[in-house]
Amino acid sequence: MTTITISNISKEAASKTKGILLKEQLIPLIEQHEAEICVDFSGISRFASPFFNNSFAALALIYGFQTIDNIKISNLSEVGRDTYQTSIANAKIISENQTQINEINQIIDTAPKKVLP
Repeated sequence: MTTITISNISKEAASKTKGILLKEQLIPLIEQHEAEICVDFSGISRFASPFFNNSFAALALIYGFQTIDNIKISNLSEVGRDTYQTSIANAKIISENQTQINEINQIIDTAPKKVLP
């Protein structure tokens, strides 16, 4: 089993940047069909969607949700697990509704941006 310990990457699991770092560590393991992968969240207490969106959810959209479901996640708090599950659920919505996602992106792209004084 290959274990990736988040605390070796970051003190938090909240930012897009740290999520991308985890994704970059998982890609070779997934592509080499590593039999068992574990991501250990020991010592991590801060969580946010950008981390999970840019790691697990992004990989699920590329490699499939079954591949990501096979990754063991250990020592993830209840808050972390809720954040993870929400991110994966949103990725499933995206994968099942690409037409609607394109429409949403068009709305976001054309919405006026708030200008700060």
